[in-house]
Amino acid sequence: MMKRILGILLVLALMLSMVAVAQAEPVQIVIWSPLTGAKAETFDALVADFNASQSDVLVNVVHQGGYDIVRQKMAAAFNAQNMPQMVLADYIDVPLYVQRNMLLPMTNVLSEEVLNDFFPGMLVDLTVDGTVYAVPYNRTTQGFIVNNDLLKEAGIDRVASTWDEFYEDAVKFKEAMGEDYYYSYAYFNQYIFEAIAMSFGCTIATSDGTAMMTEDKMVDMFKFFRKMYEEGLLAMVPTTSGGFSDQHSTFLEGKVATVFQSSSFIPSAETLLDCDWSFEYVPAGEGGNAVTIGGTNLAVTSVATEEEQAACKTFIEYVTSPENCAKVFIETANLPVRQSVLELDTVKEYMAANPFTENLLSQLDFARNASCVTKNIGSCFTSVSDMVVRLIYNGEDIEATLEEYNEMFQDEFDEKKLDESFIY
Repeated sequence: MMKRILGILLVLALMLSMVAVAQAEPVQIVIWSPLTGAKAETFDALVADFNASQSDVLVNVVHQGGYDIVRQKMAAAFNAQNMPQMVLADYIDVPLYVQRNMLLPMTNVLSEEVLNDFFPGMLVDLTVDGTVYAVPYNRTTQGFIVNNDLLKEAGIDRVASTWDEFYEDAVKFKEAMGEDYYYSYAYFNQYIFEAIAMSFGCTIATSDGTAMMTEDKMVDMFKFFRKMYEEGLLAMVPTTSGGFSDQHSTFLEGKVATVFQSSSFIPSAETLLDCDWSFEYVPAGEGGNAVTIGGTNLAVTSVATEEEQAACKTFIEYVTSPENCAKVFIETANLPVRQSVLELDTVKEYMAANPFTENLLSQLDFARNASCVTKNIGSCFTSVSDMVVRLIYNGEDIEATLEEYNEMFQDEFDEKKLDESFIY
């Protein structure tokens, strides 16, 4: 009898030990990422710190090598029903993923208190029909970099806050500095174009897919920049490809006073610029101040189980904690994504030592939704670059050229609507 009892106890002990081992197994989360280079390294370090900080969740990052690759693989994985539990999604892809039922609402994952701590301006593109489907991780915005030393040399003691001031200062700058100097550039890529057009009051396209490239305000905007270029106030970039040094060598040489740029350039500015420089708002026009907010965002996919959702919650709260937000902000100059980060002493000290951060954050109040051209037309970056060169540098007919691009964009919209892939 005693042997039988001992046997039963031994079996129970083994069963309990097996349960304990099973319970000790961490919940594994796979996250697909488009990040490369230093940004991937920063994210990897955060993930490693998270995995080392606890034993309940194990996060595995798979860097796919770019936004387009993630987009393609997510579509294939959804069809094959083998999506990862999380994805670092491009801001323009979140509505697409929502339309395809690939993401869970963030209200399923995070508390209202945590959601309310994210800067509202960064949730604009992540909200579909009033529901938030992702939260920001590393975000950027538009502005223009100003060489204040050059402006002072030209007797200009302000930074243009409106397009009228932009023209007035350009004339004064040219008169003071001479033929070899320019106030700014007559070229802007698609990301910058979007903010500039909105500030002029232009609607690139309606949210339901009607191209508006031929409206009067768009025509007037290009006439404005064409006029400035023809008057010698703006320089044209030597190339529309390559990095900042390739496109804006004249600015680096101290011959151009301002340049429109993404805030992602700020770390390079700190290294490359040997002058008193600042990051300023895109000037305001009839449409007021306007920016869009680019970058990647943390999203939980619809394949995540309740247990995995809880694990994702733990990871997201860790990565976006004020301390880690501060780390990303200070190391990369990407926007801090949660408001509570501004209460940290380290951030206060960093912002006091880096005045550009004030404009970087305050212009979040002007955040707008990205246009449906950006969301739906994969070639829009190249198309806009070509369009700007044709209209300003080549001097082609503005109305006729804009009509050409309007028809091209509209055809793509209509085609996407037919196959039900249009992103609203």
